[in-house]
Amino acid sequence: METTALRLSAEMDFKVPVQVLYKAWVTPEDLKQWWHPSENHLQNVELDIQEGGQFKYEFMGKDEQPSLTITGDYKEVKENEKLVYSWNWTVPTAEFKPSEHLLSIMFVSEGEGSRIKVVQENFQSEESINPHQEGWEKALNDLQAYLNK
Repeated sequence: METTALRLSAEMDFKVPVQVLYKAWVTPEDLKQWWHPSENHLQNVELDIQEGGQFKYEFMGKDEQPSLTITGDYKEVKENEKLVYSWNWTVPTAEFKPSEHLLSIMFVSEGEGSRIKVVQENFQSEESINPHQEGWEKALNDLQAYLNK
């Protein structure tokens, strides 16, 4: 994990082909199985994976109340290679303002396995990077555990 110029990056190797890794990232049924930021669960996923298309992730907390919504627009889509999109999140109960980030996900084939690299940009402060850094580390570990089943 590296942090530079108000951005972060995280990467991880996987023992699955890049097509399997990409599918786990873009298929609602797969996403609901592995992606649980801050112990929230993904309730609703809307994906229009094409340049100019939009997405929406809606999460529920342990109390079954809406806890987090992430929306954005796809800027670049290369199947099994790269996704670049805006990343806007809102937390209904939080006392901080929503922010917009740019998220780039690179999928790289490596022999019989693959590698993912996540780059998130446009942070407002160094302090705001840490929770996201921890979140992406957890997400990639959870994705790896899901794909290793």
